[in-house]
Amino acid sequence: MHVLLRSYEAKESPEAVCARDADKLECMLQGIEYLAQGHQNAQRWIDNSRARLVTDTAKRLADELLEQDSLDWLRTALDERRG
Repeated sequence: MHVLLRSYEAKESPEAVCARDADKLECMLQGIEYLAQGHQNAQRWIDNSRARLVTDTAKRLADELLEQDSLDWLRTALDERRG
């Protein structure tokens, strides 16, 4: 397990980079949801997570998240329309 964690932290493989970016995107999404609930200190969490992204794909996904309402991603996944 320690080898996997070291690989993840060091970004030694494409899989490790992908996993780390996915983790940072998920943290960023949590921060966006907390900000929408009125927790103003969450902006720092969002900014920090965005800054730690490595791949262009993850950065584009982050930018898309930042341009949406905090639950638009879920509505899209569930094929719901905003009413």
